[in-house]
Amino acid sequence: MKKILMACGVAAMMLPMVSCNNGSQAESADNFADSLAVYMGRTNGAMCAERISSLPTPDREKFEKESFLRGFKQVLMADTSDVAYFYGLSIAMNIQQQLMSMGRDGLEVNPETLYRNFAAAFKADSMNLTAVQMDQGIYQKLMMEAQGKMNQNRMAAQEREQAARASEAANNEAKGAAFVEEAKKADSSIQTTASGLSYKVVTPGTGANATDTDQIKVHYTGKLIDGTVFDSSVDRGEPVDFAVGQVVPGFGEGLKLMNKGAKYTLYIPASLAYGNNAVGSIPPGSTLVFDVEVLDITPSK
Repeated sequence: MKKILMACGVAAMMLPMVSCNNGSQAESADNFADSLAVYMGRTNGAMCAERISSLPTPDREKFEKESFLRGFKQVLMADTSDVAYFYGLSIAMNIQQQLMSMGRDGLEVNPETLYRNFAAAFKADSMNLTAVQMDQGIYQKLMMEAQGKMNQNRMAAQEREQAARASEAANNEAKGAAFVEEAKKADSSIQTTASGLSYKVVTPGTGANATDTDQIKVHYTGKLIDGTVFDSSVDRGEPVDFAVGQVVPGFGEGLKLMNKGAKYTLYIPASLAYGNNAVGSIPPGSTLVFDVEVLDITPSK
């Protein structure tokens, strides 16, 4: 989240490199200052929206745009002639970002306690430099210790996530293997290679088979074993061109069994696809089912 906020904050410096065509919603601009305000607002708003759309799904679902705009407006509309208030707002935002970062790594710092001590030190009638230096030394040691605790918490969270992902992957792999075995029992034409790729020849093609370095044009639909479509050039209405060697191993192996005009169904186990990794809407350990049609093959030169 911090990277998202920083990206939004520096968007204004990138104005010459970014354009945003929002003609139907454009606000008219009568002079240079108005034009600058319009395009600074429009471009930064679009960039922030783009960054937020790339957040992981759980964070994106919790992100409320109206709350974001309320905070943005409060700072933007602040009375800059009240220098002290604006400066305090700026300092507090920086410290709040630190607290948010600590909280994400399992270290909760009480903001009320922090504020009471900040206010007391800030409003003190006099400053004991020796005491301040001692406090700074203690603070530095505490921050080093805090960093260590956060690193430990982060590693523990990663280990829990990896264990959960491995468990989910193992479960999905078992389901995928059972699904393919049932399909093979129901259809004896489904064959399995030494690597574990299973495939069905729906329509044979003609000519030479594709190789790793060939450029191939295909139409495909990729599904999970429950029938969920995660990607489809057919649905997009536009075939895809790529080098055979640039895809996941199972898909590449299946393409090399095919020639121009061939239609196959490929059953790709996780070991030949994305393994324990979750990719987009594909859960870890997923067996992938592809309906593939080879439209053309361009041999490498």
